[in-house]
Amino acid sequence: MQKNILFLVTGMTPQIITETLYALAVDPENSDRWMPSEIHVLTTVKGKIQIRSRLFNDGIFEQFLKDFHLSDVKFDDSTVHVISHDGEELEDLKTLDDNELAANETCRLIKLFTEDTNSTLHVSIAGGRKTMGFYAGYALSLYGRAQDSMSHVLVSEEFEFAEGFYYPTPYEHYVAKYKSQERLNAQNAKLFLADIPFVRLRNTLPSTHPLNMNNYQFSDVIEQLNQVNQALSLEINVTHRYIQINGSIKAELPPREMALLMWFADYKINGKPGLKAPTGSHKGEISPAEQDYICELTEEYLIQYDELKDSDTNIVVTKDFFESTKSKLKKHLERQLGNELTARIMPKQNGRSTPFYLPIDKDQIFIINNFKDRMV
Repeated sequence: MQKNILFLVTGMTPQIITETLYALAVDPENSDRWMPSEIHVLTTVKGKIQIRSRLFNDGIFEQFLKDFHLSDVKFDDSTVHVISHDGEELEDLKTLDDNELAANETCRLIKLFTEDTNSTLHVSIAGGRKTMGFYAGYALSLYGRAQDSMSHVLVSEEFEFAEGFYYPTPYEHYVAKYKSQERLNAQNAKLFLADIPFVRLRNTLPSTHPLNMNNYQFSDVIEQLNQVNQALSLEINVTHRYIQINGSIKAELPPREMALLMWFADYKINGKPGLKAPTGSHKGEISPAEQDYICELTEEYLIQYDELKDSDTNIVVTKDFFESTKSKLKKHLERQLGNELTARIMPKQNGRSTPFYLPIDKDQIFIINNFKDRMV
């Protein structure tokens, strides 16, 4: 069943909710009307009090649905989310820590809403503090899909801050102009829905990427994505069979792939120009010179593999083995680190038939091996 979700961040102005809903689902000027089946709002304790008091208790939201003959929309206390810390709901956003909590919760909710393949998400950044709107837009950029969208709703100038105005009514309804004795007819109000295009980065976060884990916070997401544009250090932990980027981002590797990466790291640390891939395979004829080279490569590889060895003892570093293991290494890294970060640590060539090398400075490569109590 298709689910349409409207997500908003609000503060002390709950009218943003009805104004946005009008612009999306009712406004005759909107040729692409869209009706949510659920409305979710992220706010503070003070914001929730305003929503309850005005939209729920005063019946404004119910009246909105009746005025425009709309079907029921799920919007109640269960879909009003309050930013909290250690189980305590925040009254307001006052500190840097409060803003970080808002960012984390915004990211968590948008990630949650976009996990359902049968859902469409529309995010409004019209309400709340500017930082909350920014976080909502940023989170949608991280997790938004092709069917998701974002907007900001604007109201005609004379109705800005008008007391008692929540949406353009289909009948005469007078409200007080802000800081004025003048009365305005809400029926004449105009709303403008500004669609906001955004860059979709979701494909840079594979489904098995650690950033898709529920325990990752907004700050973690930003930090890991920013690693793509920073200088990198690579730690290869032989004992526990994982690598670590910049001392924080881990990826586990099987023995074969770990040994291949260690082999390239050893070449780089020792100042060798790179490793020329074998050209022979098990199929067809291999020249004596190529056979000698394959034997040499096999011996070098097995030095690295020996510390990680499992039941596999019949390894010969032919062209097929080299290309297959390198390809699997790339896949393992992409699943755990993402495409961009993987590209910065995968062995590469400067051109066809040139040696492969590790594109990291040798002073930033560390091999930890407790078996031999050594660090290189």
